[in-house]
Amino acid sequence: MIAAPIESVYPGIGEQVLIISFVVVVIGGLGSVSGAFWSALIIGLVDTLGKAYVPKAAGVAVYVLMAAVLLWRPSGLFGQRT
Repeated sequence: MIAAPIESVYPGIGEQVLIISFVVVVIGGLGSVSGAFWSALIIGLVDTLGKAYVPKAAGVAVYVLMAAVLLWRPSGLFGQRT
């Protein structure tokens, strides 16, 4: 609803935002608000620096970061280990 005056409304209008939000939560750790905050900052930096320095690989950089974090810490950066 917020983007409706700016963009035309169509099915799937928020898919890109939803996918990045999911990546933020997965990297930060499920249930961790501080983890979501810090992972959003990290993803923003990776995406911006990727677009500035390696534009052809910028779209993949966020997902490579997510894969690396999940290989290193499967519960996320700030998630609880069980």
